[in-house]
Amino acid sequence: LVKWRLRNGFRLFMPAARKLVRLDQVAAFADEVEVACAGGGFVVTRESVVSAALAVLVAVAVFVLVVTGSLIGSAAVCVCFVVVAHVIAGSVHDKRREAVREAVPGALESMAACFGSGFTLLQTFNQVAQDTPGYLGRTFERSAHVLETGGNAQQALAELRQGKHAGDLAFISIALDVQHQSGGSMRQVLDAASDSVKGELALRRSLRVQTAQAKLSARIVVVMPFILVALFSLASPDFLAPFFSSALGYALLALAIAMQVAGVVLVNRALSVDGVS
Repeated sequence: LVKWRLRNGFRLFMPAARKLVRLDQVAAFADEVEVACAGGGFVVTRESVVSAALAVLVAVAVFVLVVTGSLIGSAAVCVCFVVVAHVIAGSVHDKRREAVREAVPGALESMAACFGSGFTLLQTFNQVAQDTPGYLGRTFERSAHVLETGGNAQQALAELRQGKHAGDLAFISIALDVQHQSGGSMRQVLDAASDSVKGELALRRSLRVQTAQAKLSARIVVVMPFILVALFSLASPDFLAPFFSSALGYALLALAIAMQVAGVVLVNRALSVDGVS
């Protein structure tokens, strides 16, 4: 039932879902769920995922409202769910992208061995797909499927450049395209690319170690205020009532939210180093 719902979504929330997926953050969350579902063997769409998430949020909001009778507490719990889901999705995205990057040198070495043994492009893609785990292996598997169904080499290589991690494979795709059109050995090109990627990965590991504590602190700072507000609102339904009793309360609440958003933006900007999140 869960798989069916994720695949088809909730019709009531589909119009709102189509508008929300235009936002980068929402689209990124939906992409993570889509990749996870693809790994589980079933296909979903961005709109169906977002519509299911909206249905869950509405169900949680109604449940909290019925149990506590606090509209503010219900809204606080929903905001807390959204923030926690965003943080988890960002963490999963970082781990998956790093896993893809870590698998690139092995894929390059496998490709170099295949070309050195005289394999065709189709045989090479099939072999790399078998040797490479995870998302990267499925990407090569899709490219091999293009060749098996009558597509040409340019279409198969274009499939490598259309994935969610196209930047990690763009150089290899272009090099293979040039080699396919002009001929020549790919062994030296792939060996040089493998050495270059390994050096980049070593630098990224060093940066991750140096920024790990700051990233953990930033995520705690992002999540904790919303969790505390939700808990206090559930424990005391009138916890935020003073903010809504006067114009000054509204102003202070807006100022607090603005300061929280500004802090998140500044921390993310301080931790971003050439694409290393």
